[in-house]
Amino acid sequence: MNRIAKGILFIPIVCVVLLSASVAYAQGVVTSYASTSTLSIGTIVELQDTKRNIVAALSQKNEQKMFGVVVNSIDSPLSLSGTSASNQVYVATSGDYSVLVDNQNGPIKQGDYISISSVDGIGAKAAVTDSTVLGRALSPFEGTSDSIGQTTINTSGGGKDNLAIGRIIVSIAVGANPVQQNVIIPGFLRSIAQTVSAKPVSSLRIYVSLVILLADMIVAGGMLYAGIRSSFIAIGRNPLSQKKITRSLVEVIFTSLIIFIIGLIAVYLLLKL
Repeated sequence: MNRIAKGILFIPIVCVVLLSASVAYAQGVVTSYASTSTLSIGTIVELQDTKRNIVAALSQKNEQKMFGVVVNSIDSPLSLSGTSASNQVYVATSGDYSVLVDNQNGPIKQGDYISISSVDGIGAKAAVTDSTVLGRALSPFEGTSDSIGQTTINTSGGGKDNLAIGRIIVSIAVGANPVQQNVIIPGFLRSIAQTVSAKPVSSLRIYVSLVILLADMIVAGGMLYAGIRSSFIAIGRNPLSQKKITRSLVEVIFTSLIIFIIGLIAVYLLLKL
């Protein structure tokens, strides 16, 4: 029974430790960078000079250089000062932070991917033509009563278009636009992975997670089947040892459960981090 009790206590301890580490990582660490111009909180930036740690507002033509978002240093659990420049900003490359967006590609719904619009430093709902996304929207933006300003852009037809600007919370995870990924992933698998991770997930991670999950199920299921089968055989041969055999069977069941839960946590962390 002591082994069973230890197994029961082991499950919540492992879950708490790993999930706590995941939460801490998800919020991320922000680092200070120099900037050649004033950048507002929520501006999407690119790393303009890696040697001097200089960032600038991301332009649509440099979409693949997307780096992170300007944030308030007090919004992060840990901030690192990487420069002593007078005009410095703090940039987050992961975590949930406020981002400036517009409605160039239409209203933004919760769960939509966010990329860069034609306005430097401002995000928009990702289009099929976008190669890189900043992450997924955790809050919506209609562009009506929730707007904080407006801007005007030139259209391809030579006219002008008025855009509403606002702020939404985005789960930042810069990566390839899932719509453009070459490897074919079944829709339901991609949907599950993106629901769990709340961010774009590469095809490789999805397939690796699937392999880990299947292997975990095979190992846990195999142990459970072997334990149950051997227990019934042992009881049939020696009915007097039923109590001892039953206790051993319970231990096998809890061990299989622990292995299965650890596998699930491993898959979750692989998709989330």
